[in-house]
Amino acid sequence: ILAALANPLIFAIVALVDKRVLTGFGLGLPSFNLFVGGSQGLFGAVVLVASFPVGVEFEIIARAWSIGVLQAFTLIFLFWMLKREDPSRVIPAMQTAPIYVALLAWAIFGESLNSWQWIAVLLAVGGSILASIRVGSLSSNGKVGFQPIFLLLAVGALLMASSQLITKSIIDDLSTIHIVSFRGTGLFTVMWIVFARPAALRGLGSFLKQPTRAPWLIIAEGVMPFNGHLLITYAIGKGPIALVSALGGARPIFVFSMTALAARFAPGLIYEKFTKVDMALKLVSALMVVAAVVIISVV
Repeated sequence: ILAALANPLIFAIVALVDKRVLTGFGLGLPSFNLFVGGSQGLFGAVVLVASFPVGVEFEIIARAWSIGVLQAFTLIFLFWMLKREDPSRVIPAMQTAPIYVALLAWAIFGESLNSWQWIAVLLAVGGSILASIRVGSLSSNGKVGFQPIFLLLAVGALLMASSQLITKSIIDDLSTIHIVSFRGTGLFTVMWIVFARPAALRGLGSFLKQPTRAPWLIIAEGVMPFNGHLLITYAIGKGPIALVSALGGARPIFVFSMTALAARFAPGLIYEKFTKVDMALKLVSALMVVAAVVIISVV
């Protein structure tokens, strides 16, 4: 339980630091993605060189690697949205992955969804829509504005859900550390193929030479995600998966709570705008998504 609950807390902190690095420090998205893929690939490579799994079928290894490939595209979408939008809007829309797990199981494996689970689907969809709405001065037209670009996060959540299904399918064949390590090599493959260009590499090198800024990136996108994924993979292996998913759904609340507190007591630490109506929408959106994840996980 502690491992499952620590994961969303870690990644809520990571999301807020990512926003600071991308918006506050101005690191370019290509350079940012190169660091994410490179750091996770490096961690994975070190583990695999030290203790490569013996006697494991190639298909299992390929599945573990594909987890990173799917999540790489999810993260590319997520980082792009974080750079331009508020974390408390982005995270609820991305946190709907457990809903897609249920829908995929229904579509692919013929598993039935009861009335409560369909309510959860509607709550998740509604929460994601609320997250994409701007009201008043924060909207481009000064009134109410829906942002269709948030549909990109739905695609990312679907890819994340697919990767979680793959994780569950190989949890008995590979250790937690090996699954996370192969995931890291998958992230590295995609992100470096897409973003490895001279300008992006120079930008990353220049940023890492800044002693007051580099630690933010190294800790938030180097150390914390690797440990966060160790925790969630361990929790999935121990199960029950329903409880793990339900606790993992707390991430939007963690993000909202920390941004709201920071806006009140340390506004210089965050890059997010709040009005009373906007704050209410963000809170309702986060609560709807969390409720949806809990219902779909435990009912």
